Amino acid sequence: MLYLGLRGRYNFLNMARYGDCTEQTYRNQFDKPFDFVGFNTAMIQTYCSRHLVNVFDPSYIPKSGKETEHLGKFWSGCSQKVLKGIEIGGFAIVDVENNTAFSLEAVQTPSTRELKAEEKTLVKHYVSLVIERKEVLVSFSRYLAVDGYFAKKEFINPIINQTELQVISKMRADANLYYIYRGESTGLRGRPKTLDGKIKMQQIDKRRIKCCYQDDERKIYEGIVYSKSLKRKIKLAYVEQNDGSYAVLFSTDLNLDGQTIYVYYKSRYQIEFLFRDAKQFTGLTQCQARSESKMHFHFNASLTTISIAKAVYFLKDRKAISESFSMSDVKTLHLNKIMADRIFANLEIDLSCKKMRKVYLDALWLGKIAC
Repeated sequence: MLYLGLRGRYNFLNMARYGDCTEQTYRNQFDKPFDFVGFNTAMIQTYCSRHLVNVFDPSYIPKSGKETEHLGKFWSGCSQKVLKGIEIGGFAIVDVENNTAFSLEAVQTPSTRELKAEEKTLVKHYVSLVIERKEVLVSFSRYLAVDGYFAKKEFINPIINQTELQVISKMRADANLYYIYRGESTGLRGRPKTLDGKIKMQQIDKRRIKCCYQDDERKIYEGIVYSKSLKRKIKLAYVEQNDGSYAVLFSTDLNLDGQTIYVYYKSRYQIEFLFRDAKQFTGLTQCQARSESKMHFHFNASLTTISIAKAVYFLKDRKAISESFSMSDVKTLHLNKIMADRIFANLEIDLSCKKMRKVYLDALWLGKIAC
């Protein structure tokens, strides 16, 4: 509740100013383990629809200090360059029907120096995170949506071979794909023909890659093709926009239709909004601690707080699909609640009185933005 209403920086000193405990108490509590996966799983099962998809995406966190664990240099998508700091690998569950993401868990990424000492690459580390949580992820959905960085065999093949998950991702605009040969065997000696020419991505053969969906803005073409980089057959979803641009999406599930591939990959972006809201409203980048355990608690508390706000103020008793979620209003409500509770308690005002209760409730929504 304190994370929902805190004003200013999210550090232990400021928590002591607004909360009921001392700064040292918050430090000690952040060092204790908490089952965020179990908590978030119960919340998702309670509030979300049954149409879900798993999402994974790393996020850069600016951080300094020589004693900060796992401090290194990581890619920042906002700055489009490598910066000093730390990184978290975020797992989220996207409610496709309500088009919003709920945090499952955030795990800190080891630095490059630490990965070299373990003889692991960054991609292998990401793979290990997925495999370790395969049972939880499969309980939500068979599909894992990731961005184009993960469209490589070092990531996809171990997941396909060691889990029941299927990967949905995006390929480069000049992806090296080939049509599958559908003709009869020639009966001649040698290896049978399996491929039937390279796909020109700017001019696909629409007799073999057929249209499966069309609206006012785009056409989606689907077909089973072969990827030279992945060394496997994939289900292609070629998205052609009306302005002439295109996107190359794919799934390792050959039976998944192209429209669903597009919807699932598009829903992947909801995790970016989850990171954005946590950075803007619940202090994701403001952790004061340096130890891994305390930072793990802070990152997950920050992201879980956004999920709680969505569950209580967005999905619960939702009246219309067009309603939007405003984390700014939720923060306003809970900051007002912290101050109103203290004022009414010090004045010993009886809130069982209907007149006083109305004044109290009116005070909670003071400064609300959304109508």
